[in-house]
Amino acid sequence: MRTTTVLAAGAGAGAAVLAIRQLERWYDRDDCWLALADRIRRSLPPPPQSSFRVVAVVALGSRLRGEYVAGTNIEASNLHNSVCAERVAFGALQLYGAPPGAVRCIYIVTDAPQPISPGSLCREFMYSSPFCEPSTRVLSATPDLGQRLDVTLAELLPHASPYARLGAADQRTWAKATTLQTPTSGTAAATAYAAAKSASSDDHRDDLHPTRYGVACVFDDGTVAMAVQLKALEYGCSLDPVGQLAPQLAGKRREGVRAVVIALVDDLGVAHAPFAAGRAFLAEHGFGAVNVLCHDTEGSLHVVAALALMPFVPDFTDHLRETIPKSPTRSTGRKTSPASSTSGYAS
Repeated sequence: MRTTTVLAAGAGAGAAVLAIRQLERWYDRDDCWLALADRIRRSLPPPPQSSFRVVAVVALGSRLRGEYVAGTNIEASNLHNSVCAERVAFGALQLYGAPPGAVRCIYIVTDAPQPISPGSLCREFMYSSPFCEPSTRVLSATPDLGQRLDVTLAELLPHASPYARLGAADQRTWAKATTLQTPTSGTAAATAYAAAKSASSDDHRDDLHPTRYGVACVFDDGTVAMAVQLKALEYGCSLDPVGQLAPQLAGKRREGVRAVVIALVDDLGVAHAPFAAGRAFLAEHGFGAVNVLCHDTEGSLHVVAALALMPFVPDFTDHLRETIPKSPTRSTGRKTSPASSTSGYAS
């Protein structure tokens, strides 16, 4: 009798575990995670500047076990002080004590009538996070969950900096140990590369961070504009080098002079695709056709159009007007593709 009771109890416990696992699988479907993000979104008041709500749910494991964190966008009157939903969630993730590579997927729902991809700051931040891998999924959806954009961090941030996942000391070590391909002598690319590397010497606040960045743009009239990163004690207040070229780029465009190539180069000779602020500036302000130089993690040099660095950018300016932008989605069977270098946004 006792053996029978033990066997029955074991069978019952096994059935209970199986049922819990089946329930967890059901609750961990994409639909359920997105529904959670949308439920949080609907519970929040619109932020004061954009009136546009964004919620990101970062899934680590089982939803039933509470293995996730969530964040929403927070805004200040100074737009530069605003923080996106994804980075708010990752701040909570740091406190959660998650191990490296723990993030399974980032689920995003916004007020927009189309699925909105993360902005350039969030793409770069999540790509560089030890909690993610370049292959980590990012799934965005409309409020009704009907339209979706399913991509990876690597797809959202093509030509990421070779330093993206390295600490300050490891960045220097990698650069010194890597054979770097350089542009062909006598070309506009070679001129931009040399000018940017030379300019980097003026980024002199090594007490804040050891890597110095300079940028140069060569125009089709043969002139060259240069700028440097200006570091600040609070890193987020640092001035992006590419953004500091904005007045020269805009002024030359008014004169009918075309920007040919931009090089962002550090003091050790590594060429980087523009960082988040620079990518957004070039893509959103009509400079997407400008070529940029960048090294990959093997030291090979690439020349790519600036707009190709910002795929899946939504083409809308005011969601309150109910403007429905064109956006590729995978859930409907249409394959997404990077933005064309001849237009201001993805199409």
